[in-house]
Amino acid sequence: TVEGVSLAPIPQADSSATTMISGDEVRPGEITSVRNLTAQTPNLTVFGANDDRTPKFSIRGLRENSFGVGEPVLGMYVDDVPYFDLNSRDIPLYDVAGIQFARGEQGTLYGASGMGGVMSITTRQPGNDWHGSGTLSFGDDNAESYQIGAGGALIKDQLYLNLSGLYGFRDGYVHNLFLNDHPDTQDTLSGRAELIWTPAEPWKIAFTATGERFHDGFVPTYRPGTFTFAAPPVPPVPPDPSPFAVNRNVDGFVNTADDNQALKISYDAGPAIFSSVATHRDWKQNLLQDFDFSALPIAQGFSQPRIEQWGEEFRVKSPDSADTFKWLAGFYFLDNDLRANSGYVGGTPSVTDSDGQTYAGFGQGTYTLFEKLDLTAGLRATFDDRSIHGSVVNPLGGPAPVNSSADFSAVQPKFAVAWHFTPQTEIYASVAQGYQSGGFNSFINNNAYQPARSWQYELGLKNSCDDNKYTTQAALFYTDTRGCQVIRVSPFDPLIASLLNAHRAVSYGAELELTAKPVEDLELSAAAGYTCATYKNFLDTSSGAPVQLAGQPVSFVPEFTADLSATYHLPWHTYVRGDVIGVGRYHLDDTGAPLAGPTVQDSYELVNLQVGFETK
Repeated sequence: TVEGVSLAPIPQADSSATTMISGDEVRPGEITSVRNLTAQTPNLTVFGANDDRTPKFSIRGLRENSFGVGEPVLGMYVDDVPYFDLNSRDIPLYDVAGIQFARGEQGTLYGASGMGGVMSITTRQPGNDWHGSGTLSFGDDNAESYQIGAGGALIKDQLYLNLSGLYGFRDGYVHNLFLNDHPDTQDTLSGRAELIWTPAEPWKIAFTATGERFHDGFVPTYRPGTFTFAAPPVPPVPPDPSPFAVNRNVDGFVNTADDNQALKISYDAGPAIFSSVATHRDWKQNLLQDFDFSALPIAQGFSQPRIEQWGEEFRVKSPDSADTFKWLAGFYFLDNDLRANSGYVGGTPSVTDSDGQTYAGFGQGTYTLFEKLDLTAGLRATFDDRSIHGSVVNPLGGPAPVNSSADFSAVQPKFAVAWHFTPQTEIYASVAQGYQSGGFNSFINNNAYQPARSWQYELGLKNSCDDNKYTTQAALFYTDTRGCQVIRVSPFDPLIASLLNAHRAVSYGAELELTAKPVEDLELSAAAGYTCATYKNFLDTSSGAPVQLAGQPVSFVPEFTADLSATYHLPWHTYVRGDVIGVGRYHLDDTGAPLAGPTVQDSYELVNLQVGFETK
């Protein structure tokens, strides 16, 4: 039987900093997509990339790049289905039961963990009783959003169906002065279907299919200074007046689509629970934008990537009721094929096929002594096979073939200890090794970047009291990364970016989370994080002459994040909610080179106020 919307616990979570977001907070005006999760867990920031549909994460000083090169620093799961690439993760959030974060490397527990941790999204599950839901929202720029969902039993206690969907759109808010329009429109269509079969009590079999279609216009870009796109006689490009007023002779568009299927099978054998998740994903995008960033008819760039993935994650674990010894073991496989076609309209395109296979075995166990002391040990072994083939247009040398392949591997241990003063109060300490695979940059043959490897240290406190009406979590962390992967854009062509390895980068910081429910209808929460991330040794040769960047801050790592919220439930199914989100100062560039325009984003805050009506 499948009932309710309770979340599966994060396995062996006593030795990691964790955050849980209620599904009640995932609603219009607050959280509607992965892009809205900044500061929802300490030291997490979500940035836009070259379009608004490929979010990039920054967490605890580890950050992803805007060009889709390399591996994520944050692994993501939706109903146990992994999303482990830099392109397909902009998931509209609706019909959500909750979102969980486990910060720090979790590779001994999850097949698709990033060095910064794992985010797990759980949608509402059907039960015997049929239910339905609907949400309407309206906002500025003619924004409208419609959500609908329904689920229940087709055959009581055996066969269940859940259907949900979302449609939304908005007008643009950036004024293209040259064409006198507002081209940054967005149109979103998403749907999800899940069929669950429980032929007998130990078995649960589920098939899930999801799909998204995003039709967007201009990607908001702001050029603060004069930009020289090409040598004379091409004139320098003047700056834009402001981030909300630009000059482009082409509005452009970004159309994105993905289709996902997953088959999940679990069997509860009593002493052990077995689960298998087989997945297929087809993601594609068609982008055309003005890449001279001006009203001059110089260059229109296009990009047409397509990703096809096949994956399998198998786990066997102890039952949730296990007291003395909790354990988990698993195997993870991912085949990722990225076919890219990009270039300039009227020119010769670059066409490449990047293929990668990942094989990983992982496991972790926690043994409890004296009902107070938890001893944890885990191990992960990963093997990555990477290759790239095709032809690229090098701005220095014209079309050239690429044909490269290499293998990368890692063995990652984890050790932790936790002491429970009471069932509600504990302290813990952990050390784990993180890993990001190496790979290939596409525009030069045999131009490989190497894996990044980190040692992560964490010390934390967890406390709850008065039947969980008041909770506290605090953590200190230190991460030492060797071979840190850094993105660089070609000085000759803004379409071309490549990864290179910084010898060493270090990040450290602190995190605090508080929740309180002092009276029945009032809910309060606060979450704050501080991070300092700098290069300790980085000889940057990307622009020609070597530049030592030791001491330079790592870009796109805010000094702090903060989230304060209060919700009060009023009579007649109404509520009032307020949120204040703060993001600290961060660098937009870490090359150390003098650039036109600002290279630092000052701290800012966002204020959300809601008055709503809800009923069941």
